[in-house]
Amino acid sequence: MKYTKVLLINPGYSRTYFTLPVLPAGLGYLSESLRQNGLEYNIFDMSLGYSFAGLKKKIDYFKPQLIGISCISYMLKNTYRMVSGIKRLYPGITIVLGGPHASSVKEKALRECAGLDFVLSGEGEFSLIDICKGQDPKKIKGLAYRIDSKEVSGVPNDFIEDLDGLGFPKYRGFELDRYGYKMIGIVTSRGCPYSCIYCSCNVIGKKIRFRSPQSIINEIGYWYDKGYREFGIQEDNPTFDRKRMLEICDSLIKQGFRDLKLMCGNGVRADRVDRELLEKMKEAGFKRLAFGIESGSDNVLAAIKKGATVSVMDKAIKEASELGFFVSLFFLVGSPQETAEDVEKSIQLALKYPVQYADFFNLIPLPGSELYNWVKTNRYFVRHPDEYLNARYHPARSVRPVFETPEFPRAERARMLKKTRKVTKKIKRDALLDNFPKLGAFGKALFWVYCTDQVENLEKRMLANEFLRKTIGKFRMNLRNIFYK
Repeated sequence: MKYTKVLLINPGYSRTYFTLPVLPAGLGYLSESLRQNGLEYNIFDMSLGYSFAGLKKKIDYFKPQLIGISCISYMLKNTYRMVSGIKRLYPGITIVLGGPHASSVKEKALRECAGLDFVLSGEGEFSLIDICKGQDPKKIKGLAYRIDSKEVSGVPNDFIEDLDGLGFPKYRGFELDRYGYKMIGIVTSRGCPYSCIYCSCNVIGKKIRFRSPQSIINEIGYWYDKGYREFGIQEDNPTFDRKRMLEICDSLIKQGFRDLKLMCGNGVRADRVDRELLEKMKEAGFKRLAFGIESGSDNVLAAIKKGATVSVMDKAIKEASELGFFVSLFFLVGSPQETAEDVEKSIQLALKYPVQYADFFNLIPLPGSELYNWVKTNRYFVRHPDEYLNARYHPARSVRPVFETPEFPRAERARMLKKTRKVTKKIKRDALLDNFPKLGAFGKALFWVYCTDQVENLEKRMLANEFLRKTIGKFRMNLRNIFYK
């Protein structure tokens, strides 16, 4: 069967998962592929506050033949319920699931959700077109399907080498003005050669592939001409190829973009930067660097196969802070072989330099990762994956452990998670005070209140409202501009 009308859906998630809706770059690339192949498509991003009733109206209006849904492992049951609801009301519409979760579990998703017709793993730009052209499912790369009621995985998917050939998302059909921040996410590379045990690398491939500097400049220029000045790099390895990043920076400087703000908020490996590179990035308009530190203990870093040492992390944090970047640090609490004493080392590292933010995440085993299999094999789970993956409150931000180890039992984990939350608030308050010293005692009291759980939760509820999201978004951007200066 051939399909000429495709509806792409981004499911909605609790505000504890994603405080602000973010343009889904994955669907952006898929929509661009559909457009280039002359196929009609529409977008429905439920993170903008849409309900299932709203989705039904979209389907009734657009009348798609095929629905593609991007899915992560969190709140999976909600996505499956949505699929079942669609299939019940529209049995003639073909439904395909893609995204990180689909890549991790493949044909298992067909067993978990009877409403699915196909599951597409890996990069979907070419395979989705093959589905639309009506090719034999057995020949479509990355596709899982059913034969005589049995779920099977077909030909393994290839990872796309020529990323420039894909073009970049123009987000035609997306409701760009409803996301709160006027920011465009950019993906400059795909793949990760590292073996961190908490990551399911099979989703993006072990071989790292790069877009050319010119294609990145073209994308930034396209959106710059439309009034955008802020760009978020949505990957973990933008500085992996040092020479390439220097070329990107030189090109940005040569173009003369004014008021450019480039953010590496997903995380940058500390072992892939040096002072010269950081200086060039600063000159080119990079404002924020988030380092995935994970731990202040070399023993723990070795256990999670991070591939870096604390001394390397320390040097990168120090240099980025000295150069005036907005520095964020990401830590994990609860890694294999970690103890409460190791978490204290992480806290010491977080407090060592005047960074602007530090987050300590409750380590969550995700399906498809080495960590998940290790915890399952050793029977260390204290919460069933179905429970914590579908919890309304993001488990990574919870002080409730999902597994324990002999050297780091549940009660100790909970205690250290509570302690690290206080550290996060302290660093946030100190950063605000450093940037508003004239407020004195009033500022100290104001920022103490602002950094409480009560105000944070209130802000999340307010951000669920579109009007308030835009208002608060502008305030936040103005506040951040002070930090960036």
